[in-house]
Amino acid sequence: MIKLVAFDWNGTILSDTFAIYESDQDVARLLNINRISFKDFQKYFDVPVKRMYIALGVSEEELDQKAEQIAQTFHTRYEIRAARVRTRANARELLEWLSKNNIPSIIFSNHVLEPIRKQLKRLNLEKYFTEILANGQLSSALKGRNKKEKLKNYLDQNNFKSEEVLIIGDTVEEIEIGRELGITTTAITHGNCSTTRLKVARPDYLIASLKEVTDIIRKINHVV
Repeated sequence: MIKLVAFDWNGTILSDTFAIYESDQDVARLLNINRISFKDFQKYFDVPVKRMYIALGVSEEELDQKAEQIAQTFHTRYEIRAARVRTRANARELLEWLSKNNIPSIIFSNHVLEPIRKQLKRLNLEKYFTEILANGQLSSALKGRNKKEKLKNYLDQNNFKSEEVLIIGDTVEEIEIGRELGITTTAITHGNCSTTRLKVARPDYLIASLKEVTDIIRKINHVV
């Protein structure tokens, strides 16, 4: 039975994939690499983000040397763009349904905590989330992964079993985390990773709309 839903933030709740793409192109100019298409962005996007830049020809040494400058460039440009972004379709309706059915929701994200809080307040979504697991430093997503550890610690501290949790995300990372922790995974298309990559990663469920999640939970929980 699903008793907790763990949402990725960027590209899953917030419809900000294009804002991320454009901000990454600002970083590309900083690193003197050619602009890539949106399709190629979805092909190469990864966490830690340095993997994407290395795949595009930047040396790890240069990325390490410019880590703080890269983070400042990305986040400054991204936050300007994200200020005009809305939620993904049906996000609010899903969160309301989960609330009415006493299934708590949390966010676990590679993004920075305070900007997420700011966006939740702007979008009037604060009441739907019991916890936000996010980074404290701008450069964290560039350097490494820590979403799995944060989620595992939260589940352990709050006595949630892996079979009681549903992960929803738009990248391969959330699928891998779910598999490693024994958690049911739902991948949503039209986010930061291409549909092809999501299919290859083999989530438990692949959806095109958050509207589909209620039926998934009803099925798992054996609710008509």
